[in-house]
Amino acid sequence: MAQPLVYVEGPATTPYKFGLFSAAAVVDPADQREFQAGVEWEPHCVDAPAPTNVPAASEANRVTMALPDGVPGVQAGVIRLYAGLTGRLTARPDLLERGQRALGAVEQQSLEHYVWTGEAGNAAYLADADTEVLAAGAAVPLEEAVGRLEAHIADRAGVLGAVWAPRWTAGWFAEKGQARIEGPRLVAPLGDPIVFAQTTGVGPGGVAPAAGEAWLYATGPVMVRRSAVYLPKLAEALDRKDNEVFAVAERFYTVGWSCTVAAVKVKLPGVPA
Repeated sequence: MAQPLVYVEGPATTPYKFGLFSAAAVVDPADQREFQAGVEWEPHCVDAPAPTNVPAASEANRVTMALPDGVPGVQAGVIRLYAGLTGRLTARPDLLERGQRALGAVEQQSLEHYVWTGEAGNAAYLADADTEVLAAGAAVPLEEAVGRLEAHIADRAGVLGAVWAPRWTAGWFAEKGQARIEGPRLVAPLGDPIVFAQTTGVGPGGVAPAAGEAWLYATGPVMVRRSAVYLPKLAEALDRKDNEVFAVAERFYTVGWSCTVAAVKVKLPGVPA
């Protein structure tokens, strides 16, 4: 008779690092009504440099001040994620907990993918065809690309925003000294946190990068808002016809940023021109 396998605990795990949640303001609001339609907020942006009136205020023909009309607003729609499992192990009391853990392990990189590509149907996403492209769309060295993105954030937001890069480019950032650890974040040279995202890395309009190239993005300050995790009661999850448990965890999110979004194409280090 074969010896049965011995059940042991799995290896210890470390949470996903230096992604969206490390760079964004993550809010778990008590009021869940916002996850019905989404949220809106007022961004506090700049347009540097501020204009100046050279002539004296008493001069009759001085230039009229040009001021923006109205108060701007930012909107973020709802992204709904779910994860879980089905099984006939109805004697296991931890099936719903396992569904919740599965969602927690995948939520961050899932949001990165959908916010980059727009596949979840959210209105604001990085690879929108209308996203401003810096450096006239030419592929530039990584150091120049990061510099252009950080300068753009300073011009349009006036505060720290976020630099977004495909996760597989992190080694290039380290090699070129374009990222350093600052508390729980990896930041660019001027302090803007970097989102090393799990993504296909497409450029504006969904265009895939050419071989040896990558698209990077810059945004103003990013906010992620998360609902409670919704789980069925075990009695509701049990299909008595098949004696099967449908253990699914669901959560609602809104992801958005203030002030600006821009892209730049990068020629990766070490790749011949």
